[in-house]
Amino acid sequence: MNDTSPSTDLGFGSKASHDPFQAAKASALKAAEELRAAASQKASELRDAAGARAQHFKMTAEQKAAELKSGLQEKAGDIRGLAGDALDQAKERYELLMTEAETMAREKPRQALLTAFGAGLVVGLLLRR
Repeated sequence: MNDTSPSTDLGFGSKASHDPFQAAKASALKAAEELRAAASQKASELRDAAGARAQHFKMTAEQKAAELKSGLQEKAGDIRGLAGDALDQAKERYELLMTEAETMAREKPRQALLTAFGAGLVVGLLLRR
């Protein structure tokens, strides 16, 4: 098997002008670089979208907080008004009761004195327990 014909070049150990492995490597590197660039662009787009969404949520939350604050201030004002009305009514009742007690004490001093004594005795016994 002595073949005198020139041997075909399989690409092993010889430097050919066009190496298929180098071409494949260059193609893979180019594809990887394109993928990196695309991934970087998508990451940037996602960051921007996330930032815009976060800003939207922040603005919505601030608006809702302002609405709640306004509503709470209104309710607090209403409660203050109701408390003031209740206090005014309690003062009027107190003054009316004091007037009635003074009138009763002037008209029936003995009965007023005995009533006050009895009430004091009951309260004293209750507090003692």
